[in-house]
Amino acid sequence: MGQKRTLTHFEGRSGVMRRDLDARERILSVTLQMLADQGYAKLTIGGVAVSAGVGKATIYRSWANKPALVLEALRERLPEVPTENLGDSRAEMLASVTMLAQLFGSHEVREALPGLIADTSQNPELGSDLRDKLIDERKTFSRQVLHRAIERGDLPTDTDVPMVLDSWAGLMLFRRLFYDQVLDDQDVQRLVDTTLASPHRLPEPPATA
Repeated sequence: MGQKRTLTHFEGRSGVMRRDLDARERILSVTLQMLADQGYAKLTIGGVAVSAGVGKATIYRSWANKPALVLEALRERLPEVPTENLGDSRAEMLASVTMLAQLFGSHEVREALPGLIADTSQNPELGSDLRDKLIDERKTFSRQVLHRAIERGDLPTDTDVPMVLDSWAGLMLFRRLFYDQVLDDQDVQRLVDTTLASPHRLPEPPATA
């Protein structure tokens, strides 16, 4: 067992108290490894503390509970969101959908997501954090890609962007959770080409008398 240590604090030039980044990174790394090895249900704060060589109190000073710790560990591991304007709507959409497929296809997300979703029933704040930090943060960048496609005329102006994004994520999540399948490159290309050919459209406004 490694020597126990705490997330020490020190005064930076700005006067802001900062955590011991080495211990923080070790805790998050151990959390991901234990999540991959034994799953969300069996992962405990005590087990993470022992493997990371810190006390449980050290972890609780930075993360209120296991879901908060796991969510931050997952967020640290997420692939970078492609935001570059390539001047090519299909190429940008392929990059965006590929990133989402990597997110939902990762073993850590597969192990953690059902447990995190179940825990939201007892912790509404966790549900908000799960949406904000794991889902919506990345949808924001994918939304930019679709809006650029609309501006170029590659998608119609009445494209229902939120529904397109939800249909992408919904397909990936459904296949991963219920069939343990991950979208491959061919699936990604078919999904993008289908979106370009026949995107979800906003409903027409009701006719006025």
